Amino acid sequence: MLRKVFKYKAHHKIWLGFMKNKNLIASLFIVILLTASCATQQQTAPTSSKPSVINQPAGQPAVARPTGAISDEVKQLLEKSKTRINNIYYKYKGPETGDNYYDFYIKGVKIKYLPARKLQALDQQDSYNSIYIDATAKTAQSYCDDRACIYKGKKSDLNYNNAYILTILDWSNGVTQADKVGEEVIDDRTTWKVQTNEGTLWLDTFYGIPLKIISDGKTYRFQQLNVNGVQDSDVNPSS
Repeated sequence: MLRKVFKYKAHHKIWLGFMKNKNLIASLFIVILLTASCATQQQTAPTSSKPSVINQPAGQPAVARPTGAISDEVKQLLEKSKTRINNIYYKYKGPETGDNYYDFYIKGVKIKYLPARKLQALDQQDSYNSIYIDATAKTAQSYCDDRACIYKGKKSDLNYNNAYILTILDWSNGVTQADKVGEEVIDDRTTWKVQTNEGTLWLDTFYGIPLKIISDGKTYRFQQLNVNGVQDSDVNPSS
């Protein structure tokens, strides 16, 4: 009888030990499963392919607009016209000239431009070929001083505001707001395309003056530039 009791107690102790070990194994198995599950979730967590955008303004226009001032890079370009150009000759085509090009000579405040020649010869008393302008005195005069003139000399005083045509330097000096929006080659010269308060200007990168302008739907062109070759005799009428 004592042997059976001892045998029962031994079996009971073994069973209790087995149950404890079984519970421990089960707990360990659950912990392993939970750890593996967390690791899988971390590895398979989707990553966003959308780039983060910081302070991106909504509805940003495709074409840059003037910021309210002249950007530093454009300002430096415009300054070149003041240091590299003492006088200038160019051919100009714009709303005032129709399909023709006018020859312009500029030195200081003195300007001369040659309107397109009419078909008839300069043989009439009132025929003229040149317009002389003094931007300081605000005067404009017509002259006939071409070799083909039969009656040479001054023809008449003109209304300054009607006779004056904005020069290539006027356009550069009138810029108060500007941002660079691109680069283009015009007439084999490198230009910066600049959005300004005056419209779109294509500025020559060496001289800082426009070769092309689009303003209020109108196009202005400046070609065949000759810088620092204009003489006093080119902008002052002969007496």
